[in-house]
Amino acid sequence: MKTVFIVQDAGVLRREGARLVLQAGQSVRARIATEELEQLVIAGDVTLTPAVIDLLAARGVDTVLLTRHGRFRARVGRGASGNVKLRLAQYRVVSAGTGLPLAKAVVAAKVANQRALLLRHARRRNEPLLDAPARAMAACLAQLGFAETADEVRGVEGAAASAYFRSFSRLIDDEAFHFERRSRRPPLDPANALLSLGYTALLERVRGAVETVGLDPELGVLHAPQANRPSLVLDLMEELRTPLVDALVVAALNMGALGREHFEDAGPGEPVVIRPEGMRRFFQLFGRRLERRVRPAGAEERVTFRALMLRQAQAAARWFAKGEPYQGYVVR
Repeated sequence: MKTVFIVQDAGVLRREGARLVLQAGQSVRARIATEELEQLVIAGDVTLTPAVIDLLAARGVDTVLLTRHGRFRARVGRGASGNVKLRLAQYRVVSAGTGLPLAKAVVAAKVANQRALLLRHARRRNEPLLDAPARAMAACLAQLGFAETADEVRGVEGAAASAYFRSFSRLIDDEAFHFERRSRRPPLDPANALLSLGYTALLERVRGAVETVGLDPELGVLHAPQANRPSLVLDLMEELRTPLVDALVVAALNMGALGREHFEDAGPGEPVVIRPEGMRRFFQLFGRRLERRVRPAGAEERVTFRALMLRQAQAAARWFAKGEPYQGYVVR
């Protein structure tokens, strides 16, 4: 099973038997087989014909529509799972406020992965200035063990994130990609634009895994339930942000896979926009990273990041339904 990313303005996606045909004007830009297609991500103004929608729905392809700037627009999903018992168990946990162990587990994994990225770069560059934030994050991990409420867990996560992003600029070699702080809406520099795009792509992948196992994506334990927010998806993607997105952004900028020519900069205080070619390159790199194999704790074999998401969603389902301990993914 695979994910296909399309970045195209003013295109039409048509059906040709069991294949999708992307057409721009009179030219065919791509033909996509659907037999092994699991997720289709489209960024830009691409029209889907009714026949294409029918095919995607019949094959259960999770289809995500983004704007040309990479912001979420809509999605055509597979529909709610029929696993009513699992959802009832999830509702009981969330309504009773007993989700603290899961919240602590995902935050512990997230902070450990952020700290591991800082330490890896500190070792490679002999960069002592990364030692202090790494120690601060270790203190956050120790403090997390004493947290007794979800608010306290959120406070620890916020403190660790602050230390992490204050040091993030030291991971990027090229001074042309200056990173001062995490800025989301709007992203004020290329690194922030890439982080936001990567997190959007990651969120939709994790959402697909959550819905596949039958959990309600709206009911989380770390992120409080809120209208039109996939709180559980945000919970479970926390531990994957750094290994799947942050590390990818740093590598792409440091190795020259993306350059200043791939971004539109309107000036100080204005949002930085990723050009279509830059978005295509980033999605290429993200797709490859999804297929990278890692070994989760307790696993006998290495699995792809794509498979890891489903594995973690299944572990969360067992935690909600049976109380089995949840272990977040930590980079080795």
